[in-house]
Amino acid sequence: MRKREIENLIHQYGDVLSCFFQYMSDMVFLMSVEEGTRFRYVLMNPPAMQASRLTEEAYGKLIEEVNADEKAANLNSMYREAVASGKPTHYTTYGDIIGESVLTPIFNSEGVCTHVFAVTRDITERKQLESQLEFMAYHDVLTGLPNRRLLLDRMQQAMSQATRTGERIAVLYLDCDYFKEINDTWGHDVGDEFLRVLAKRLTSCVRDADTVARLGGDEFVLLLTSLDTAEEAAKVASRVLETLKKPWVIQQQRFHLTMSIGIAIYPNDGPDSSQLLRHADKALYRAKEAGRNQFCFYSAPTE
Repeated sequence: MRKREIENLIHQYGDVLSCFFQYMSDMVFLMSVEEGTRFRYVLMNPPAMQASRLTEEAYGKLIEEVNADEKAANLNSMYREAVASGKPTHYTTYGDIIGESVLTPIFNSEGVCTHVFAVTRDITERKQLESQLEFMAYHDVLTGLPNRRLLLDRMQQAMSQATRTGERIAVLYLDCDYFKEINDTWGHDVGDEFLRVLAKRLTSCVRDADTVARLGGDEFVLLLTSLDTAEEAAKVASRVLETLKKPWVIQQQRFHLTMSIGIAIYPNDGPDSSQLLRHADKALYRAKEAGRNQFCFYSAPTE
């Protein structure tokens, strides 16, 4: 296809082009090029004007004349790169609107870039949905806590670091005592709200660097990192049991609840995440068998 002088096309069919772009949902910008480094507004459709907060008064003006300094610098950089590349250039810009743009340089018959045609699609909603889906893949929907998948990933990282530093990590496996009675007595709405409040209480018991995860139901795991002694894990377990003694008032229902905790220490109680969790779970059931509302450390069975 032979190249044509775009100026003639714009002059002859400017009204047609304006009508064509009028009803496009994508943002359309047509910029004229001066010496390959400066760019004037020639044409914008309504979505472009709305997103850029410009009107037809910007026509004939340079980018830097109608935009704030930082924005103008970014736009000029994008357009200059498109001109220099001589081919369509793709960008994703972030701000109030996340935009996916294609900047296409247009050359006349002499090979001089006279215009850049830019089309930007608003992908904000798509990116937000992607972020939500990614969050849901690694977090519990009810409480917002990390789920098993994210917990295992963090355990692997913590064990790798502990191997390098010689420190310990602790896995505390938690299970509510008689949680089923809450659902049976007051319903699942109260039970769900209880779990959300419980998640907040557990989070308040640990450091920012630690992890509170929900595995499902009323089962939670605390991952404590960078420990010097197992006693530090015992202190956190005691703190959790003490925190749970505070009265629970959920949707005007008042009740008391206790929790049993099993503790496994890396590297003593297992070389990998699956064995560490399994041993913490065994310690949890020892705590339940011993009367509940307490914590137990894992101890290997004697022959």
